[in-house]
Amino acid sequence: MKSTSTATYSISFPPIYEHIRIAWESITAEHQKDDDYLSFITTGLTTLSFYDKFKGDDLLSRFRASCLEQRGEVTVIADKTLQVAGLTADIRTVHSPDGYFYYFGLIAIDSTYGYTFIGDCDTVRKDYYEPLFDETWQSLQYFGDPVAAMENQQAGIEAVIGKYREQPLQEEPVARTYAPFVVPEEGEEYWQIGEHLFSLAGPADCSISDGDGALYVKIDARAPYPIAGLTDDYSNEKVYLQFYFKGIYNAGVPTGQFLFEEEREASYLTYVWKGGFDYSHHLSGEVTLKDGWLGISGSFGDLPVQLAVKIHPDLPWDKYRFLTAAEVATAPPEIVRQLWLTDPYPPTLQETLYPLTQLENLFIDFRSANEFKEIPTAVKRMKQLKHLALTGVSQLDRLPQWLGDLKKLETIRISNSKIEGIHPYIFQLPALSKLYLSDNQLQSIHPALPEKLETLILSNNQLTTIPDSVLKLDYLNIEDNPLEKLPAGLENIPILNLELEKKMSLLDYTYKGAGPYNDSLFQAENDPVLVQVLATQIQAAGLDDYKEGLIHRSRKAVGLDTTEEDAYHEKGNHRFGGLPDLPREVKLHEEGMEFIAQINCADIAALQDYLPRTGVLYFFIKDQEELDPKVVYFDGDLSELVSARELDAEAPYPPFKAVARQYAGIPNMYNAQSLYPELAELSEMWDEMEQLETGLYGADGRPKHSINSYVFKQHDTPEIEAVNAKRGKPEDWMVLLRVSSDQRPGFCFWDAGEIYFVIHKSDLAKKDFSNVYCGLESS
Repeated sequence: MKSTSTATYSISFPPIYEHIRIAWESITAEHQKDDDYLSFITTGLTTLSFYDKFKGDDLLSRFRASCLEQRGEVTVIADKTLQVAGLTADIRTVHSPDGYFYYFGLIAIDSTYGYTFIGDCDTVRKDYYEPLFDETWQSLQYFGDPVAAMENQQAGIEAVIGKYREQPLQEEPVARTYAPFVVPEEGEEYWQIGEHLFSLAGPADCSISDGDGALYVKIDARAPYPIAGLTDDYSNEKVYLQFYFKGIYNAGVPTGQFLFEEEREASYLTYVWKGGFDYSHHLSGEVTLKDGWLGISGSFGDLPVQLAVKIHPDLPWDKYRFLTAAEVATAPPEIVRQLWLTDPYPPTLQETLYPLTQLENLFIDFRSANEFKEIPTAVKRMKQLKHLALTGVSQLDRLPQWLGDLKKLETIRISNSKIEGIHPYIFQLPALSKLYLSDNQLQSIHPALPEKLETLILSNNQLTTIPDSVLKLDYLNIEDNPLEKLPAGLENIPILNLELEKKMSLLDYTYKGAGPYNDSLFQAENDPVLVQVLATQIQAAGLDDYKEGLIHRSRKAVGLDTTEEDAYHEKGNHRFGGLPDLPREVKLHEEGMEFIAQINCADIAALQDYLPRTGVLYFFIKDQEELDPKVVYFDGDLSELVSARELDAEAPYPPFKAVARQYAGIPNMYNAQSLYPELAELSEMWDEMEQLETGLYGADGRPKHSINSYVFKQHDTPEIEAVNAKRGKPEDWMVLLRVSSDQRPGFCFWDAGEIYFVIHKSDLAKKDFSNVYCGLESS
């Protein structure tokens, strides 16, 4: 995850999101591939009064109403909630007629301010992106002063556009009317803003994208000279506008009229990007595609703009994504290769599809009640078809056997149907590599899977078992099924999406070589001193109703805090960063491993009973991208160690000594509902929990590093991570060492995150450190 911060909040984006931009209290990120925009995320601080203009008796209803207007005409998919920054976030997902999925989120941090999240993607990619939106939204953490931040933002915006507080910014642009575009009689191209004539750099760059099938038109030009307040200081007078158009095919001529207000366009069939201009200027006006021209009649900020450019007549329309039957009706059938229909009229589908024998991609999405009960037989003629998607087909109860005749099919996606089974003939498709069958009524899967199948999505069906043939897959999702039996070895599939409790009950998730261990050693409830501290602080925080659950969940933890720089005068002492004092036979530093810490077991023997009583533990990782941990245990005379001073190596971090202390570690209540249900109510009791933690940690605060402690994570726990990677049960694993970002040795794990080494308790009892798991969580 890539974490980015403003003055009041931070948020982490999955690695696929790049082009991350910060503008005061707003952060945006894009996922692009081959210059195509696949997904976009916008987050930011907002005043809740923004929603007052929408209908509703309370904030939630007004927020939901806003989701129906912010992106043009849309239909609601679902409403849900997630825990974000310890608060309940409201989320509404919608889709638009032009094939876009939108994800809106809001959390209110007080009565005045909140944070918003908007994510978008093509509707057919919803199942891929929505979990990423959830993950990103849940990574948000807020801090700082929202009042000051909003004042700074307002002042900054007004400074840029030359306005003052006596002239407050309008939240919504005022609609204006514009003179209609007229094709120049002399056929001369032009671009004028105000009194300034721009020199076109050549013909408009027109192309149709292989990825999204949209028409892109880029217009490059040069300003006559630097224009204060209009062109920026870095473009060398070069400027451009780039448009993206869908739904504009008419007999081979791009045709349509689009109204932009402050660069917003209600149909979302078009977008505009600009370059070389001061960013405070936004395009408003009518953009017209007509008779082989692109024309603009409108304004650019306060200046009028007029533009007319020719569109290249020879466009590769076979790459274009047709969106309606009306577009198809004007096209030669042989050029229609992509067709994405939303809520088509089922009785006319056969007629629309019948001529399209060269179609390669067919996507039909129903977002409202429909009578689509069977796949039109016209699809049988599409021998070039590679991708077929039918979503929202609530009345469809079977797939025809003849789908197996479409030998070039690579992807099939069927969702929200009544289908209970798939004919075996379809499973013989020779090129089929991805099969998405979520949210249907499947009772079984035929054992003979397609030879090239790599991905199989079967979530939310009625499966009680699956065949052994799935073992060859790279990716299998069988979540939300009433499974009763699974084939042996399923746990070895590279990517297996299945609830952990089902993995453990239906698969061999035993930890190989597991032996006995004394679990009572790890629990604070077995230490009278810690129990007394817990009872006192629980009472002081007013949490007596949760005393039993808190004590039962508490761990006998050891905290470690860095103190002063280590000059390597001692061998085998607690040390974070720098170089280790190693046994002579250990050469990990020479193998490029990154030293993190060494812990003197004898020094903390009196603080706990589960670690070795003597010796030194050493912790290494390969790097932050590929952790690949190594933990070494030395149980000899410390004088035999090779001092760090003698090692011929450079340390990536300066060395720091550390002191240890005992404390009762309690869980973070962020995901209490799922992880600690008996304590779920504490997730809303922030003041009480803060007081409890302060009392338990003492004057020194939360330890920077720790052993046998809880670790804050967005979704699960380090122990659950370890089980998914190495088997066993979560309760059989413990955090051998949590290492936080620490400015003293200079640790910074991604963006102020933590790494954690996790070991099976029976391995710890045997002093076997050969199978330690390591993870990283960034804020």
